[in-house]
Amino acid sequence: MRNNYRMYPTDYVNELQQNRRRMKARCFMEYYHDVQMGEVNSFGFYAQSWGGKEKPMSKGTAYKWIAEFNKEIEKFWGYHTLKNQHHYTSVRNQSERQVNGKRTANPSETPIKSPSEKAQETVSERQVNEAFNIDDDDRAGGEERLRKQLFDDLYRIYRFNTKFAGKKGEGWEAYRHIDDISHKDMIMAIVLYLHDRTVEKRYNLANFLRNEIYLNYIHHRLRVKIADEWIIGDYDNDTEVFTDDQGKTYRLTPTRLGELLGNGDLVFVVGEDAA
Repeated sequence: MRNNYRMYPTDYVNELQQNRRRMKARCFMEYYHDVQMGEVNSFGFYAQSWGGKEKPMSKGTAYKWIAEFNKEIEKFWGYHTLKNQHHYTSVRNQSERQVNGKRTANPSETPIKSPSEKAQETVSERQVNEAFNIDDDDRAGGEERLRKQLFDDLYRIYRFNTKFAGKKGEGWEAYRHIDDISHKDMIMAIVLYLHDRTVEKRYNLANFLRNEIYLNYIHHRLRVKIADEWIIGDYDNDTEVFTDDQGKTYRLTPTRLGELLGNGDLVFVVGEDAA
């Protein structure tokens, strides 16, 4: 009797299938199953498994795909971890904490205490509640400081590549509302945008963020002119490696990508051409 079942990232699989990459979706399912079962294989093993004996996939492509699969799995389980923490915090905030072993609160009811009732709280109860509030404030403050550090990094890069970066405070106000783009992707978008010679009039950083111009520069499916030949492939922002559809790899830094884009030797592949 089969009674073992597992969750898997259905959104990612659906996205691959909808973009006519069903073979890659099947490869992901195989890799995800191996992760769940603790079965460790080499890049060469997956290259042969996914390409077949007659025409095996290159190790470079297998490496790139597995790196992408790893990110998707991390995001999948990271979401559930955050959801669990949020639920736990909500439950904790809905109930009084039992400090002295005698006082409890009904989890479904959180009464509003009058000043006289608050005065009857034990000293230890007040100390615990205050401690948790301080902890929450510190956590929120830490996240805010980290966001500001990341923004400072982006602003320096913008200033380095153009003298029209705009006011830093306005840029921060625009940046603080963005939470769905990774730091590396945003850096990549800034470099490509500021070196794109097809852009006649460039925005300052605040307007670049407000108008979501960065979305035009985070596609990783590219067509690149190499040795007078146009080659289509995928770019990995983390490894700075461009892998063509035949599995050949090229090292391309963000600065070099900006130069290629400015010279008209790089274009983003979107829509039907990206399949």
